[in-house]
Amino acid sequence: MSAPSSPRRARPTRARLIGVVATAAVIACALACTACGRGAGDGPSAGTSSIAKPTAFPRTIRDAAGVTLTIPAKPQRIVSQTLGTDEILFAICPPTRIVGVSTFARDGAYSHVVDAVRAAGQPAIDSTETVIGLKPDLIFVASYSRADLIEVLRASGAPVFRFSNFDRIADIMTNIRTVAYAIGEDAAAEQLVADMEARLARVRARAAASGRRPRVMSYDGTGYTAGSDTLFDDVIRVAGGVNAAAASGAKGFMRVGGEQMLSWKPDYLIVGAKPGEEEIVRRRMLANPAVASSDAVKGGRLVLMDTRIFLTTSQHVVSAAEALADALHGPEAPR
Repeated sequence: MSAPSSPRRARPTRARLIGVVATAAVIACALACTACGRGAGDGPSAGTSSIAKPTAFPRTIRDAAGVTLTIPAKPQRIVSQTLGTDEILFAICPPTRIVGVSTFARDGAYSHVVDAVRAAGQPAIDSTETVIGLKPDLIFVASYSRADLIEVLRASGAPVFRFSNFDRIADIMTNIRTVAYAIGEDAAAEQLVADMEARLARVRARAAASGRRPRVMSYDGTGYTAGSDTLFDDVIRVAGGVNAAAASGAKGFMRVGGEQMLSWKPDYLIVGAKPGEEEIVRRRMLANPAVASSDAVKGGRLVLMDTRIFLTTSQHVVSAAEALADALHGPEAPR
């Protein structure tokens, strides 16, 4: 995993990268988000695990900032300003109802919806003026989005919904259901979540059948790792591993030196790599003396994971669990 650039009430997580990092250089060293308090409203809340039963519009929903939003009718001009909601929307919503996406939606190093966005012609939005100009009836942002920009949007009368929780696969499922409730696509969300749950069940079964619990550690070229209270920690558990960083007391994202990494004795080292840059990343990692001397590398257990799943905060997190399970226990037998 990569490094955090801001606290999550003093605890960084990984979604900040997806939403706000503007350059590849920063992406290589920044990976965090903030999360706000959880609460319940008349409809689902962005921080809860319970989702209200589908109802007719208008629907009322409370977001991560505690702001209650009433959606008068099924939204037809939706704007997404996070890659996670970009990917969720394209999985459950007709593209004709999506009028704007985040800048990362068109970046093939991180996005699963590049082709869909290009085919549909949605613009990538990088300013509040552009958002307002699209006359949206619903805007999705995240807890790491700049507060002043959100206030500008709200002052314009734009309906803004803010997400905050991305630390567990269950949080991602809740976010999918929340997006669906807000846009009136509940059945599509339930189908998507059911598919996620079925795939995760197969991953857990493979892990249990292996009888192994290897020590796994994310470690990038700048020394950052993912400890407890991170989405990747949850991915490791699902795939049947032990997070060596979390087991050694690391919380959130933190930088650790090479000697400390070696003392935690990971059996596997995991690093994200952009598509087409796998060998560049491998050479960079092996140029680090501590990494090169680790038991993981000497045993051929340096795992390069596609950044599109390594950094995701959408339903594609299941693909990260599957890829990690492949590395730990061998590929799943064809069904």
